[in-house]
Amino acid sequence: MAPCMCFSFMKPVMIFLLICVFAICCITSSFFAIILFLVFIVIPIVFRYSPSLQRRMIFLNYVRMPSSVDFSHPEKYGIRGTKNFHIKTNDNMTLGVWHVLPRNLLEKYENDNSTYEQLLSHGEPIVIYMHGNSGTRANERRVQLYHVLQDINCHVIAVDYRSYGDSTDVEVSELGVVTDAMEMFRWVHKRANGTPIFGWSHSLGTGIGAHAYSLLEKEGLYPNGLILEAPFTKISDEIREFPLTKIHRLLPWFEFFMIEPVEKNNIIFDTETNLMNTKMPILILHACDDSIIPYQLGEKLYKHLLKTRKNVTTELVLYDKKYKYGHKHICKDKELGNQTRKFINESINNLPQ
Repeated sequence: MAPCMCFSFMKPVMIFLLICVFAICCITSSFFAIILFLVFIVIPIVFRYSPSLQRRMIFLNYVRMPSSVDFSHPEKYGIRGTKNFHIKTNDNMTLGVWHVLPRNLLEKYENDNSTYEQLLSHGEPIVIYMHGNSGTRANERRVQLYHVLQDINCHVIAVDYRSYGDSTDVEVSELGVVTDAMEMFRWVHKRANGTPIFGWSHSLGTGIGAHAYSLLEKEGLYPNGLILEAPFTKISDEIREFPLTKIHRLLPWFEFFMIEPVEKNNIIFDTETNLMNTKMPILILHACDDSIIPYQLGEKLYKHLLKTRKNVTTELVLYDKKYKYGHKHICKDKELGNQTRKFINESINNLPQ
């Protein structure tokens, strides 16, 4: 009798548990269905029809690292012999800039900011640094690179484009940041008095530098060389390879929702096309463990430039995965200074007379 009573008691309990399991499954299924709907339907639609969102996702100019920067005191960020100043562009934008002196000039001129500008014509090579998306000229890894360049006796001019750092806060665009890079070069060129000027660009900055410096060549202003750190071929290729778009790439509407609207929004950064007829020497640096911009894009760009640029220096340096430089830390390479100095020395006499 007791077993029968126990079974009778257990029967409604089992039914209740089965109902609970079924309900949980339904809720879980609904939750995942909502997530899938948001990821594969809502987000692509919002991205396609929001040009502002496209710009924010690509330029990341709202991401400030560090969040609060005292630009007027660069020494707080571990860099000696650095002057903070601002320039005005022709379209009335204010750009924040740091000028880092070469190490051989520190002892005599470090504490005399009034001489920095005229020292641009002293003879040491000048490197204009064009950073990638997010952050400012005060980012730690960018400061590490300034140290490398300072130690090989180069001037460093580090500029924040419009909408970055303490520069004028406006809606960002490819045309705007390219204009800023060109304005910075012209400003330096007027004061260099023949001193060699090189560009160093990283990540998104490679698209900016390539576009800007190709246009400068068309004006008859020839940079002595351009260094591309972690470059891509064009922004559409980078979107296709970006880790966060991996789950969307299998969808038949990926191009329609993710690529076409960006191009219609005039965000092209077609480095392959921009550089194909240029005369300046080019050095490409890329880490093989770069998960943000795969090194294959840098390699593809290199091969394209070899085919389209004749009798012009085009070099590629790939860093093995064992070094773990990733997307941001080529500046840690102990031979980077020597590699850069070699490229600079070989490039100075490589421009058309």
